[in-house]
Amino acid sequence: MSEALTLPGVETGIWQVRSKQDRAALAIFDRHYSCQTHPPGEVGPPGRKIVLVSPCERGLWCSHWPKAELTLDKLDAYRCSVYHASTARLASEEIVEAMDITLRFWPPPPRDGWVTWVDTRKVASAHPGYCFKKAGWWLDREWSHRYLIRLRA
Repeated sequence: MSEALTLPGVETGIWQVRSKQDRAALAIFDRHYSCQTHPPGEVGPPGRKIVLVSPCERGLWCSHWPKAELTLDKLDAYRCSVYHASTARLASEEIVEAMDITLRFWPPPPRDGWVTWVDTRKVASAHPGYCFKKAGWWLDREWSHRYLIRLRA
């Protein structure tokens, strides 16, 4: 088992804050479909990020906040660059708590809020992104792609 970072004043019921190089986080990330686009040995893309792992070490969340000018979409937004449900709780509850933890470390969301993408070919659900929608996110209909859906909050 990897060790969680202990941060004064931060209670995390569903999640533990971990290093971007945490063994358990990397083990989950290496199996996630988004891993193939990122550098090895580190969870998520380069830049500012918060890595969260469930206590059972089955769930993973990575909040990423790149500089808007360095992104393809030019959005100034917090990004969920990877989410893998732990199955211990409702996925929507895990998402809400991960967002709350992110807000404890970073200022209120930037002008474009939150964004994430779901590859409809890579998820088993008949309703891709449903857990995000239950957590208050919505389908961004201003953006379209053959396989990816973009969700915003």
